[in-house]
Amino acid sequence: MPRNANPMYVQKPFSRRHLSQLFQGGDPDKIISLLRNAFVDYYIHVDDCDIALDSNRWATAVTAGGAPTAFALNVQRGGAFRGATGTTDDGVTAIAGVNEIFDAADAPFMVIRWKAPAAVTGFSFEIGFRDPATDEALPTVTDIDTPAAGNGVTDCVCVHMDTDQTLTTSALASIGTTDAVAKTNIGTYTPTAAKWQLMVIGLKANFGICSIWNDNAWVATTTIATGPDAAILMNPYALFRTRNTTSKQIDIDFIAVGHERNAT
Repeated sequence: MPRNANPMYVQKPFSRRHLSQLFQGGDPDKIISLLRNAFVDYYIHVDDCDIALDSNRWATAVTAGGAPTAFALNVQRGGAFRGATGTTDDGVTAIAGVNEIFDAADAPFMVIRWKAPAAVTGFSFEIGFRDPATDEALPTVTDIDTPAAGNGVTDCVCVHMDTDQTLTTSALASIGTTDAVAKTNIGTYTPTAAKWQLMVIGLKANFGICSIWNDNAWVATTTIATGPDAAILMNPYALFRTRNTTSKQIDIDFIAVGHERNAT
């Protein structure tokens, strides 16, 4: 991913408009015929969240107390993985890739579509890539106001929001083995309650980028000039936390992850 934005970061990823721009406005039938060839140069896995969650690919985590529910298939229109934080303050439901296979040198990316809870007050989330965490039910960013990280993580790029902080809107945060914790505010973005959020999060060595759509409306494309070092293996993750005693229910109906095939 060059530092000038890939079309995926300025158009809805995998939409017809995105593919048309990516392939120079080509005929849709020809575009579709080219897609499989892209897999020669890229690893791409798409999960439509329409069958039972594959425990060989995704791990789930919840905190104790308040009856949280781990992400699992919910049979609904289109299908989705559904989880809930439970009613204990700081309760979490999270999903994470089982294997750390993503290297910043290979320009990894994640596309995720999730539905915000009915109440976005008293709410926190963190979505991105990180090296192995001590606890998958804990965030990487421990303070977004004066950026700080913990949970055993040394390398991470994530979109982070926490209404318990002074900054109650979202930021793109990063940390690298050779980079201090940093953040770039994403305007004044807060998810709209009970509406679908689409996020694209990517990185290269010591660089991060995200694009966000809130209820189908483009919010922003944001970059940060710090982040994970090359040769540090990471996994994708999404973590949702209540910051009061109201349980936050989250649906995820699409996750795609990928990276360049640069291994030698």
